[in-house]
Amino acid sequence: MGRRHALIALAFLALLVPPVVAVLGAGALERGLLQWVEDLLQVFSRGATWRSARFSLVQAAVSAILSVALALPGAYYLANLRFPGRRMAESLTLLPFVMPSLIVILAVISFYGRAGVLNQLLGTDLRLVYSAAGIILAHVIFNYAVALRIIAGGWRQIDTRLREVSLSLGESGGSRLLHLHAPLILPSILTALAIVFLYCFVSFGVVLVFGGVQFATLEVRIYQEMFTSLNLSGAGALALLQLAMCGAVVILIQLISETHRRESVAGRRTTVRHWASVRPRVRLACTAYWAVVGLFLFAPLGSIVLRAFRPGAGWSLRAFQALWTGRIGDREVYEIIRASFTEILLTSLGVALLAAVLTVSAALAAARALRGRTVPWLDTIMRMPLAVSSVTFSLGMRLLWLGRFPALTLILLTQAVMAFPLVFGSVRQTVDALPRRYLEAARSLGAPPLFRIRTVELPVLRRGLVNAFTFAFALSLADFTAILTIGRGEVVTFPVAMYRLIGFQSFDVALALGVWYIALVALAFIVIDSTATGYGRRSS
Repeated sequence: MGRRHALIALAFLALLVPPVVAVLGAGALERGLLQWVEDLLQVFSRGATWRSARFSLVQAAVSAILSVALALPGAYYLANLRFPGRRMAESLTLLPFVMPSLIVILAVISFYGRAGVLNQLLGTDLRLVYSAAGIILAHVIFNYAVALRIIAGGWRQIDTRLREVSLSLGESGGSRLLHLHAPLILPSILTALAIVFLYCFVSFGVVLVFGGVQFATLEVRIYQEMFTSLNLSGAGALALLQLAMCGAVVILIQLISETHRRESVAGRRTTVRHWASVRPRVRLACTAYWAVVGLFLFAPLGSIVLRAFRPGAGWSLRAFQALWTGRIGDREVYEIIRASFTEILLTSLGVALLAAVLTVSAALAAARALRGRTVPWLDTIMRMPLAVSSVTFSLGMRLLWLGRFPALTLILLTQAVMAFPLVFGSVRQTVDALPRRYLEAARSLGAPPLFRIRTVELPVLRRGLVNAFTFAFALSLADFTAILTIGRGEVVTFPVAMYRLIGFQSFDVALALGVWYIALVALAFIVIDSTATGYGRRSS
């Protein structure tokens, strides 16, 4: 079995490491080793480099803290209370996370911008976007669902018998929350903080649009050094600094995970309280919380729909018609996008489907090989893409392989590798939950491996795999970095088309395209809800 683990690790590292090394060493062959070292030292001596590093750390830390603080009450309600619409709330809150960053950007501009819905309703002139506040606001909308799920998962692991002991000792609800729940969910809180911090630290699209020169992070600076300044050595130096910072966070996540695993208790018992059994003030607090979260997350997305159908003083379908006709007023929409709406739709769906098949297939193969086993060093390797920025990895794939392989192939591989940690976690949980007696019964009857997979494993795992596939599909559909960095205009998907429309001040058509995208993702989540896992059905 050790040989199988080594093969999995080698295959994964063979995909991940060479592109990263290509970026870190960019310019060394061209300029020579000594000149390359001088270039690195020059980049590290710039004040702008450390200002970008400092801002990257601060905005990521603030975004992570706010995301976790907002998610804590919701995680408690999801884990401990069977309230009406519970399963729908858990599914819909994931919607912003799988949206392209440009959709979230459009949503923030439409709702919180100077001409946005909020200022119109309040009659104010708030300037929240195109600033550090706008970046943090978008990051919290984007990453709330990540914190919610991680912390809710930790809360679900608390043994009900501990609560019963606390009740027998006469502890109040506040005391029980502080002395019992807080220590037990602390690993989940720390994990959520670390993962959201990583996502915000390597955020690209949000900072690219809202940050400008004043609020550029390391991720944006890497892209600018490569494509604006054409400074390969500078891009490599910044990527090295960013990788070191992200690597430290990934090691922290692994240490937290190992501690949490050692503290797990076999045979735990968990229960979820019924809505009718809790006090009215608890029901009121739960309802108020989800109402506020719903407004925070979906009012901006709703403003996209509103402003797409009402671009001016009255209602209009002109922006939607422009997607089909290629023209609105004196603007040639297809010349801006460089593709028709049909081409955008087919390309986006095709790339997302292929990437999802590739990601889930790889995750399923790895999960089957590791079924029922804990291999900490291999788990660390599987999490390594979290420490690598999508810009760095995409640049490396372009530098190393473009010309040898088609851009579309490189995009699919890039999306699969970057999405693998998230999808693998979901698939592994599904595979580990498969009762071993099913496999042992099939094996005792002499069923060959492929027959067991086709007739036993896949039917039982179907719901979990559909969920993982839908998640991988949505992540690929939302990808902006790999498409923009590797494709460079050759591959046009929804995010690329919206980026070009925003750049040419065609916000009305960009909003209409965003409505189409939201409809596609909402349809994907209907699939998730209709194929919910057994756990989700029992606890709804």
